[in-house]
Amino acid sequence: MTSSSSKSNKSRKSSKAAKDTTPVHESASRPLSKTPPPFRNHIVDKRGLKQLVAWAYKNHGTAVTSSMADKLKDLGFRYATQAAVSISVNDLQVPEAKKALLGEAEEQITATEERYRLGEITEVERHTKVIDTWTETNERLVDAVKKNFNQNAPLNSVWMMANSGARGNMSQVRQLVGMRGLMANPQGEIIDLPIRTNFREGLTVTEYVISSYGARKGLVDTALRTADSGYLTRRLVDVAQDVIVREDDCGTTRHIVVEAEDGRFGNRLVGRLTASQVVSAVGEVLAERDTEIDPPLSKRIEKAGVTAVSVRSPLTCEANRSVCRKCYGWALAHNELVDLGEAVGIIAAQSIGEPGTQLTMRTFHTGGVSTAETGVVRSVVAGTIEFSAKARVRPYRTPHGVNAQQAEVDFNLSIKPVGKGKTQKIEITNGSLLFVENGQTIDADVTVAQIAAGAVKKSVEKATKDVICDLAGQVRYEEAIQPREVTDRQGNITLKAQRLGRMWVLAGDVYNLPPNAQPVVQGDTEVTEGQVLAEASQRSEYGGDVRLRDSIGDSREVQIVTTAMTLKDFKLLEESTHSGEIWNLEAKDGTRYRLNTIPGSKIGSGEVVAELADDRFRTGTGGLVKFAPGLAIKKARSAKNGYEVNKGGTLLWIPQETHEINKDISLLMITDGQWIEAGTEVVKDIFSQTAGVVTVTQKNDILREIIVRSGDFHLSSDSKALERFEGDGHMVNPGEEIAKGLSIQDMKYVQTVETPEGKGLLLRPVEEYTIPNEAQLPELSHVKQANGPHLGIKATQRLAFKDNELIKSVEGVELLKTQLILETFDTTPQMTVDVEKAPDKRAKTISRLRLVILESILVRRDTMSDSSHGSTHTELQVEDGISVKAGDVIATTQILCKQAGVAQLPEATEADPVRRLLVERPEDTTTLSTSGKPVVAVGQRIVDGELLAEGDPSSCCGEVEAVDSNSVTLRLGRPYMVSPDSVLHVRDGDLVQRGDGLALLVFERQKTGDIVQGLPRIEELLEARRPRESAVLCKKPGTVEIKQGDDDESLTVTVIEADDAIGEYPILLGRNVMVSDGQQVTAGELLTDGPINPHELLECFFEDLRSRKPLMDAAQEAIANLQHRLVTEVQNVYKSQGVSIDDKHIEVIVRQMTSKVRVEDAGDTTLLPGELIELRQVEDTNQAMAITGGAPAEFTPVLLGITKASLNTDSFISAASFQETTRVLTEAAIEGKSDWLRGLKENVIIGRLIPAGTGFSGFEEELQKEAGPHPDILSEDPAGYRRMQNLRPDYTVEMPPAASSTAVLDDPSDADLEATRTRHNIDPSASNFAAFARPDADNELKEEQVVDAEAVEGLQEEGLLSDD
Repeated sequence: MTSSSSKSNKSRKSSKAAKDTTPVHESASRPLSKTPPPFRNHIVDKRGLKQLVAWAYKNHGTAVTSSMADKLKDLGFRYATQAAVSISVNDLQVPEAKKALLGEAEEQITATEERYRLGEITEVERHTKVIDTWTETNERLVDAVKKNFNQNAPLNSVWMMANSGARGNMSQVRQLVGMRGLMANPQGEIIDLPIRTNFREGLTVTEYVISSYGARKGLVDTALRTADSGYLTRRLVDVAQDVIVREDDCGTTRHIVVEAEDGRFGNRLVGRLTASQVVSAVGEVLAERDTEIDPPLSKRIEKAGVTAVSVRSPLTCEANRSVCRKCYGWALAHNELVDLGEAVGIIAAQSIGEPGTQLTMRTFHTGGVSTAETGVVRSVVAGTIEFSAKARVRPYRTPHGVNAQQAEVDFNLSIKPVGKGKTQKIEITNGSLLFVENGQTIDADVTVAQIAAGAVKKSVEKATKDVICDLAGQVRYEEAIQPREVTDRQGNITLKAQRLGRMWVLAGDVYNLPPNAQPVVQGDTEVTEGQVLAEASQRSEYGGDVRLRDSIGDSREVQIVTTAMTLKDFKLLEESTHSGEIWNLEAKDGTRYRLNTIPGSKIGSGEVVAELADDRFRTGTGGLVKFAPGLAIKKARSAKNGYEVNKGGTLLWIPQETHEINKDISLLMITDGQWIEAGTEVVKDIFSQTAGVVTVTQKNDILREIIVRSGDFHLSSDSKALERFEGDGHMVNPGEEIAKGLSIQDMKYVQTVETPEGKGLLLRPVEEYTIPNEAQLPELSHVKQANGPHLGIKATQRLAFKDNELIKSVEGVELLKTQLILETFDTTPQMTVDVEKAPDKRAKTISRLRLVILESILVRRDTMSDSSHGSTHTELQVEDGISVKAGDVIATTQILCKQAGVAQLPEATEADPVRRLLVERPEDTTTLSTSGKPVVAVGQRIVDGELLAEGDPSSCCGEVEAVDSNSVTLRLGRPYMVSPDSVLHVRDGDLVQRGDGLALLVFERQKTGDIVQGLPRIEELLEARRPRESAVLCKKPGTVEIKQGDDDESLTVTVIEADDAIGEYPILLGRNVMVSDGQQVTAGELLTDGPINPHELLECFFEDLRSRKPLMDAAQEAIANLQHRLVTEVQNVYKSQGVSIDDKHIEVIVRQMTSKVRVEDAGDTTLLPGELIELRQVEDTNQAMAITGGAPAEFTPVLLGITKASLNTDSFISAASFQETTRVLTEAAIEGKSDWLRGLKENVIIGRLIPAGTGFSGFEEELQKEAGPHPDILSEDPAGYRRMQNLRPDYTVEMPPAASSTAVLDDPSDADLEATRTRHNIDPSASNFAAFARPDADNELKEEQVVDAEAVEGLQEEGLLSDD
């Protein structure tokens, strides 16, 4: 077996030879043996096998191919068995080179880490370099694996399988015998720790866990994919199911242009028909219009150097609601022109949907730019570099932090060898990177340059990464950074680095100070261990009595009682009930107040402390409240607590009993209006408590309320009186006459009521309650203080109800409550009042209620778990029970020094007090002795390897603190590189703890393709989704001008259009502009990066064309542009995943998505504005308008996603069977739609023959025209009409033989008609149609049937008619 490259060449040669030596177009029926293929001796791998089978199929048909395939299979299995091809563990040979390659990678990575430690590269550059190093190592390892197998074990089973394409591929073999490589974490970012081992060597536990992320992802992905892919297929089938080939040629001149990629068409022309002559560069006509392009012709066109061919396509086919044969081209199943009645829509849908399961759904996202070095050129010879004369370069920093040069023009670079030998020439393109200088001498196999691939504007996105501090200390900037303050729109100030530079952190012990702590030491003073560095104190705000509480957690609570008030005149009593404890206050006169809170709880100002439980104001039942004049209440915001009484007076109460019920009316025991006695059962299990007249309220046979109004009932016929008390009724004063002969002694409330006995007056009793002006209470206390908060209690009376309020109740209610309300003055909102139970000073058995205002202070306790571990010390300065004044210190906290050193204080300002301080310890500095006089100065910062004196490199990083004749003292530090435009979180001189964020690096990374790949992307395209944050598109062609906005960030792109109009496009933050100043742009071109919104694109195309062309042409051209774009995008996704689908399938679907337009203005047509309608229909309507002189309809093309298109189809049966069944059917019913049953689905649903294949009836209309006088033949069974001409026993027409296969029926001559009429006794004046209508059943019975003997004989011979 030769090496893989030569082998593939051989297979290519052989396939060429196969084509040259075999006569094409062998008829399929002839056996293979006639032209035996010449004997060949070469290796057949998967590709060769494909070509062999394809050749056999093309030249010898199906049967021969299938038998050949079978024989090949047997052959393969036989030899595989003899050779014992199976995999054993020993077949997995790990290449020797692996160790060396991994070693090399490790070295590179160690070097990179070192450069990062020395602050030569930023964190982002380090990450990128690590990932790229591993990616490259992995690639090289794959090559080593291939080489190893090829040279040492070409017949290795694993290698043969992977290499021949039988099973597995190189990426799997690589994991078996190379290394597994980099893995992604669940967020899709690459973990910079690769898996170095392979499955043969075995994974470590860590590696196994890292691997399992990906494994799980793969499984989940597959599961989701099948469902998604199936649904996609279903939608596609639904949108395209009615596309059937219904005619031979639509005669259109429209076409699409297929352009060659790199001078090759591949399979893109095969099976198409040319739309116009194909002429070669030298003027030779290669093909006329409507020529089918087969592979040989496609090759000839390619050879002739034709770069673009215009072909017919389903996209431009003008057949109505279908596709014609010539626009569709070959049916790819058998490489012949498609047949009439072929359901090409469904084939297209399945072709696009089926590979869905092979596409990935995953969205990859690499952290940083993970583009392995491409186009790297290494030197072949050792020699001197020479740039050509026109070379121009500028310095450039690569993503790995390497300083290189970037070419500004194209030029040549040559390497002149030192001795004899050939000069190596390298072409450098604009934008390429050079890693060598002009005139430099280099060795062989050194990286010289990285050639840029074309001037492609890559889309990049901004990403950020934090720089975290590794040690505590003080921040120092280098000059180079040049920080500047940037104010954003919200007025926040951020610091940004302007240049690439280092930020240092110089070591030291940093102490965090608690709030309000003051440093006690001065800056630059020596401190010893245990010395106090800073002190913080906690003070009382108001003063008072101290109570120490038990500690909670790691802090201790100190309470200071600021104000206290004891209610001396009340006893505090506790009662136990079922529902818990109830506390009461009892006054000296025995009145009891119920406490609304419990001792130990907190209440706020304005809250109710206690309520007087007073039975004097309790009613027996519900009723109506009336205020007598003089009684006044305060307006309350909410009626929750009732209404405060302003002025006392009389409250009148008219009792009535209301039962609220929700029961069936059948349970009612009394009648409406009846007088009942107390204790009567009104509804099952509900009894009246008073006597009176009953009113029943019901709704829909459900009882709502039963009202019992007590009082005296008098039947009355005095209509005036009855009228006067109609409705709600009135109060009547004592002695007043109500009706004739009826007067009263007490105040009553009179109402007219209807009873079964008749109308009458109900005199209802009125109860009077006297409300005092103020609550009669024992004395209440009020505590005042010289300073600090006051406390008081005030009594208020609150009425529960307002005037005229009706209380629906059976039990009684309390009309008036007397409440004790807490009042506080001069308090802060966070102060609360505590309710406490206190023993009386004299009689210890009696409890009193005490209200106190507390100031609570939490004092930290020293715990060992403290972050600054034992360096704080907190002391209480007070004891329990002592009294303190306002401003007294309660506790002090001291920060103690942990290790001796020199204290440093940062500068403090009013606004920015000292929050941290630093102690520089002896171990933070180091003294290095030098052999000679040091060459460094104090304040200079040095990294490892820099010279301190001649021949003395430094062994650590830091800042020079002191220089002696033979030693240098360094303060240790750590440099961090920050890139331009990074956000700096700390300022020069700030103190930082380990783990603090120093800066946010802002970097650009290439967008890794469209992040959405595979199935979701296909779905996005076919559903015509509007992407989030889509790119800004240019609406009209013109010249670009870029303007800077008011602040740094905002930009505006203006386009000066042809008529000097100016289009302005504001660019959002974070968007990259894809055009440059002065550039010419066309409509629909991208001005910024981002996904394209297809709807917007169509609008741009249409608006632009609209201004230059007639409406119809503009619409067609705009749609054509969009169609082309969509087909390309869908194809790109499939190609990127290695799936090949013929364009025409995608075109059929895209045609369905773009076939509709929206009517904007109906003109004189019958269309409705806003209606979605086929473009063809509008075209016909507008042509009719042009003839009659009416105003045509105005419209805009629309793009519908496949779901929308399916629901907008003409057939409501098809739409309803897809989605939203009820909506579609109700709309269809309301609009009175009819379904013409054109598609397959509609016919399947109602159980007819489908109009494709043998049931195809696309010719029906044509035939009706041609059949002229005998249309009923067609109405039988359109497919079998040829046979039926002879099968009709009622009549036969002598038919001349058909002139052509398409014109099946010719008009019969007059003589024939005459003969037939005579035979059937038909009156000649009857219409043609009647002449050929089938005779009705009655006639048929009497009529003797004339049979054409010849015809019968012919049918018997064909076996279509039995001998009987």
